[in-house]
Amino acid sequence: WYDDFVGIVVHPMAAVARRRLQDEAGVVHEFDEELAGEAMERGPVMLSWDDVSADSAAAPTNVVIHEFIHKIDMCDGAVDACPPLPPGFGGTGSAGAARRAWFAVLEPAYDAFREQVIRAERFGGEPTWLDPYGATAIEEFFPVACEAYFTHRERFGDDWPSLLALFDAFFRPGGAGAGPRR
Repeated sequence: WYDDFVGIVVHPMAAVARRRLQDEAGVVHEFDEELAGEAMERGPVMLSWDDVSADSAAAPTNVVIHEFIHKIDMCDGAVDACPPLPPGFGGTGSAGAARRAWFAVLEPAYDAFREQVIRAERFGGEPTWLDPYGATAIEEFFPVACEAYFTHRERFGDDWPSLLALFDAFFRPGGAGAGPRR
Protein backbone atom coordinates (compact mmCIF):
# COMPACT_ATOMS: atom_id res chain seq x y z
CA TRP A 1 0.00 0.00 0.00
CA TYR A 2 2.87 2.35 0.53
CA ASP A 3 5.11 1.54 -2.45
CA ASP A 4 5.52 5.24 -3.25
CA PHE A 5 6.13 6.18 0.36
CA VAL A 6 9.36 8.13 0.81
CA GLY A 7 9.12 9.30 4.41
CA ILE A 8 7.45 11.51 6.95
CA VAL A 9 8.19 15.21 7.26
CA VAL A 10 7.27 16.54 10.70
CA HIS A 11 6.84 20.26 11.28
CA PRO A 12 6.70 21.52 14.87
CA MET A 13 3.39 23.27 14.16
CA ALA A 14 1.00 23.68 11.26
CA ALA A 15 2.73 24.26 7.95
CA VAL A 16 1.65 27.04 5.65
CA ALA A 17 1.41 26.11 1.98
CA ARG A 18 1.13 28.73 -0.73
CA ARG A 19 -1.67 27.67 -3.11
CA ARG A 20 -2.50 28.81 -6.62
CA LEU A 21 -5.74 27.64 -8.22
CA GLN A 22 -7.48 28.59 -11.42
CA ASP A 23 -11.28 28.47 -11.36
CA GLU A 24 -13.64 27.57 -14.20
CA ALA A 25 -13.76 31.20 -15.33
CA GLY A 26 -9.97 31.32 -15.66
CA VAL A 27 -9.46 33.52 -12.59
CA VAL A 28 -6.31 32.64 -10.68
CA HIS A 29 -6.62 32.59 -6.88
CA GLU A 30 -3.56 32.67 -4.66
CA PHE A 31 -3.82 32.01 -0.93
CA ASP A 32 -2.03 30.53 2.05
CA GLU A 33 -3.41 27.32 3.53
CA GLU A 34 -2.56 26.16 7.02
CA LEU A 35 -2.02 22.39 7.10
CA ALA A 36 -2.15 19.87 9.92
CA GLY A 37 -0.97 17.27 7.45
CA GLU A 38 -0.71 16.47 3.78
CA ALA A 39 -0.09 13.31 1.79
CA MET A 40 1.78 13.78 -1.44
CA GLU A 41 1.44 11.38 -4.34
CA ARG A 42 4.78 9.62 -4.90
CA GLY A 43 6.11 11.67 -2.02
CA PRO A 44 6.22 12.03 1.74
CA VAL A 45 3.52 12.51 4.31
CA MET A 46 3.78 15.87 6.07
CA LEU A 47 2.49 16.12 9.64
CA SER A 48 2.25 18.94 12.15
CA TRP A 49 3.57 17.71 15.49
CA ASP A 50 1.20 20.07 17.32
CA ASP A 51 -1.76 18.41 15.59
CA VAL A 52 -0.44 14.88 16.02
CA SER A 53 0.08 15.44 19.74
CA ALA A 54 -3.30 17.21 20.11
CA ASP A 55 -5.25 14.22 18.78
CA SER A 56 -6.86 12.60 21.79
CA ALA A 57 -8.66 9.40 22.60
CA ALA A 58 -11.80 11.48 23.21
CA ALA A 59 -12.00 12.89 19.68
CA PRO A 60 -12.47 10.80 16.54
CA THR A 61 -9.78 12.79 14.74
CA ASN A 62 -6.33 11.53 13.94
CA VAL A 63 -4.18 13.36 11.40
CA VAL A 64 -1.80 10.40 11.03
CA ILE A 65 -4.60 7.99 10.09
CA HIS A 66 -6.13 10.64 7.84
CA GLU A 67 -2.99 11.23 5.79
CA PHE A 68 -2.09 7.56 5.49
CA ILE A 69 -5.61 6.79 4.26
CA HIS A 70 -5.01 9.42 1.57
CA LYS A 71 -1.84 7.50 0.62
CA ILE A 72 -3.90 4.30 0.26
CA ASP A 73 -6.45 6.21 -1.82
CA MET A 74 -3.65 7.47 -4.08
CA CYS A 75 -2.36 3.99 -4.91
CA ASP A 76 -4.24 3.91 -8.21
CA GLY A 77 -3.13 7.42 -9.16
CA ALA A 78 -6.45 9.07 -8.31
CA VAL A 79 -7.57 10.74 -5.11
CA ASP A 80 -11.21 9.73 -5.46
CA ALA A 81 -12.23 8.13 -2.13
CA CYS A 82 -11.80 4.61 -3.52
CA PRO A 83 -8.64 2.60 -2.98
CA PRO A 84 -7.71 0.02 -5.60
CA LEU A 85 -10.07 -2.88 -5.08
CA PRO A 86 -9.45 -6.42 -6.28
CA PRO A 87 -11.93 -8.29 -8.45
CA GLY A 88 -14.15 -10.19 -6.07
CA PHE A 89 -14.15 -7.49 -3.39
CA GLY A 90 -17.52 -7.60 -1.68
CA GLY A 91 -18.56 -10.60 -3.74
CA THR A 92 -18.22 -8.76 -7.05
CA GLY A 93 -16.89 -10.26 -10.27
CA SER A 94 -14.63 -7.46 -11.50
CA ALA A 95 -12.62 -4.48 -10.32
CA GLY A 96 -15.21 -2.18 -11.92
CA ALA A 97 -18.05 -3.91 -10.07
CA ALA A 98 -16.04 -3.70 -6.84
CA ARG A 99 -15.63 0.05 -7.36
CA ARG A 100 -19.37 0.49 -8.01
CA ALA A 101 -20.16 -1.53 -4.87
CA TRP A 102 -17.74 0.64 -2.84
CA PHE A 103 -19.42 3.86 -3.97
CA ALA A 104 -22.91 2.36 -3.52
CA VAL A 105 -22.10 2.39 0.21
CA LEU A 106 -19.76 5.38 0.51
CA GLU A 107 -21.73 7.96 -1.51
CA PRO A 108 -25.02 7.69 0.44
CA ALA A 109 -23.07 7.90 3.71
CA TYR A 110 -21.22 10.97 2.45
CA ASP A 111 -24.45 12.61 1.28
CA ALA A 112 -26.11 11.96 4.67
CA PHE A 113 -23.07 13.30 6.52
CA ARG A 114 -22.93 16.38 4.32
CA GLU A 115 -26.59 17.07 5.09
CA GLN A 116 -25.90 16.72 8.83
CA VAL A 117 -23.06 19.23 8.58
CA ILE A 118 -25.19 21.67 6.55
CA ARG A 119 -28.04 21.44 9.09
CA ALA A 120 -25.60 22.02 11.95
CA GLU A 121 -23.76 24.92 10.34
CA ARG A 122 -26.59 26.76 8.61
CA PHE A 123 -29.60 25.97 10.75
CA GLY A 124 -28.20 25.42 14.25
CA GLY A 125 -28.71 21.67 14.16
CA GLU A 126 -26.80 19.26 16.34
CA PRO A 127 -23.09 19.23 15.45
CA THR A 128 -21.67 16.01 14.02
CA TRP A 129 -19.22 14.02 16.08
CA LEU A 130 -17.17 13.32 12.96
CA ASP A 131 -14.95 16.16 11.76
CA PRO A 132 -17.09 18.42 9.53
CA TYR A 133 -14.07 18.73 7.22
CA GLY A 134 -15.24 15.41 5.79
CA ALA A 135 -18.22 17.21 4.24
CA THR A 136 -16.02 19.32 1.97
CA ALA A 137 -15.59 16.47 -0.57
CA ILE A 138 -16.07 12.73 -0.70
CA GLU A 139 -12.27 12.48 -1.05
CA GLU A 140 -12.04 13.95 2.48
CA PHE A 141 -15.01 12.03 3.86
CA PHE A 142 -13.23 8.71 3.26
CA PRO A 143 -10.20 9.53 5.50
CA VAL A 144 -12.36 11.34 8.09
CA ALA A 145 -14.63 8.28 8.31
CA CYS A 146 -11.55 6.04 8.59
CA GLU A 147 -10.27 8.15 11.49
CA ALA A 148 -13.47 7.37 13.39
CA TYR A 149 -13.45 3.73 12.23
CA PHE A 150 -10.02 3.19 13.78
CA THR A 151 -10.37 5.40 16.88
CA HIS A 152 -14.04 4.94 17.87
CA ARG A 153 -15.10 1.70 16.21
CA GLU A 154 -18.14 0.98 18.40
CA ARG A 155 -19.73 4.40 17.99
CA PHE A 156 -18.78 4.44 14.32
CA GLY A 157 -20.57 1.11 13.86
CA ASP A 158 -23.65 2.38 15.67
CA ASP A 159 -23.87 5.47 13.45
CA TRP A 160 -22.50 4.07 10.19
CA PRO A 161 -23.20 0.29 10.09
CA SER A 162 -22.92 0.09 6.29
CA LEU A 163 -19.53 1.83 6.35
CA LEU A 164 -18.37 -0.41 9.19
CA ALA A 165 -19.12 -3.46 7.05
CA LEU A 166 -17.44 -1.90 4.00
CA PHE A 167 -14.32 -0.89 5.91
CA ASP A 168 -14.17 -4.27 7.67
CA ALA A 169 -14.23 -5.98 4.27
CA PHE A 170 -11.36 -3.77 3.12
CA PHE A 171 -9.19 -3.44 6.24
CA ARG A 172 -9.92 -6.84 7.78
CA PRO A 173 -10.32 -9.34 4.93
CA GLY A 174 -10.32 -12.80 6.37
CA GLY A 175 -10.93 -11.61 9.93
CA ALA A 176 -9.88 -9.14 12.58
CA GLY A 177 -6.36 -7.88 12.32
CA ALA A 178 -5.71 -9.31 8.85
CA GLY A 179 -5.18 -5.85 7.37
CA PRO A 180 -5.70 -4.74 3.78
CA ARG A 181 -4.34 -6.94 1.04
CA ARG A 182 -3.02 -5.75 -2.23
